[in-house]
Amino acid sequence: MPRSILLVHECFPPEVRGGGEAVVLATARGLIARGIAVEVVTTGDPAVTAFDGVPTIRLRLPRHAMALGIGRIAAAAARHDSVQAFNFNAALPALAAARRARRPVACTMLGLFGREWLAMKGPLIGRAFAAMERRIVVARYDATIFLSDASRAQGVALGAPAGRSHVIPPGIAWDRLRPAAARAPFVLFAGRLDRRKGVHHLLAAARALPRIPFRAAGWGADLAALRAAAPANLAFEEAQGDDRYWRALGEARIFLSPTHAETFGLSVAEAMASGCAIVSSAVTLDFAGHRHAPGDEAGMIAGLARLWDDPAACAAAGAENRRLAARFTWEAHIDRLLALHARLLRAEAA
Repeated sequence: MPRSILLVHECFPPEVRGGGEAVVLATARGLIARGIAVEVVTTGDPAVTAFDGVPTIRLRLPRHAMALGIGRIAAAAARHDSVQAFNFNAALPALAAARRARRPVACTMLGLFGREWLAMKGPLIGRAFAAMERRIVVARYDATIFLSDASRAQGVALGAPAGRSHVIPPGIAWDRLRPAAARAPFVLFAGRLDRRKGVHHLLAAARALPRIPFRAAGWGADLAALRAAAPANLAFEEAQGDDRYWRALGEARIFLSPTHAETFGLSVAEAMASGCAIVSSAVTLDFAGHRHAPGDEAGMIAGLARLWDDPAACAAAGAENRRLAARFTWEAHIDRLLALHARLLRAEAA
């Protein structure tokens, strides 16, 4: 069993860009709770040496330039038994640093977007991002961790070694759930307010169903423009993993996630655990409610209307989702992560 693990990610609280930082923080907390010594190498202000009890080493570098910090990452890795990296800008520098320090390294794929990069970044830049994503996925880590069976299949199709590819789902912050005694009459969209998450489909649904109140709790550069474009039955609230987010999950009758690409769908899992019926295009999770194909606005709208008009079925879906989400715990995630790192250390010693 490892006594210490170095975590390497491009961003770490208090700086937050998305759900990945929540996964890294929960992983660090879970390891520390098991008596594992942890440090996190990330970017940011070097004067910030800890967050919520988690020691940090912050490189004064842009996150896209973490390769310039390989030497410092390697020096930190040498103090630990193994390295746990997370994909995008930290993955390849962490791999190079672990090899220099002669430490085993696992990498968790927090996001896999494939061809969706073309829609997010345009055809030219999008191809470059997709190529870089493939390079990160196929790199020869000692273990590659995916958050769902669907994302593992996608990664293996890109070229990740099947024998080194493992599925370890993330957990849910069960202690932060705020399920209300009675569900409030609104449909909730939560998360980053961008195209990949399907915010344009949210606008279409609200316009098509003016009799249904919609709320959006999220963040993004286009928040002001979205508010201006929203119909009267759609209210936007700025929230990013804070109490407003958890309160909204606990109150909503239906959670809408018309996403175009997910490796897991943490907000969907959190909505399930909160007791919401789900309307989503996410293909990584089993849930009760209505599933539609990405981009199928007609199917999404029909599913919303059907659930809204059948309160008993909506409530039953919410109860079933709480049952389905019960398997997503950070205790289970840390159990499997530690077992994997123990195997890597045994292989290294053999």
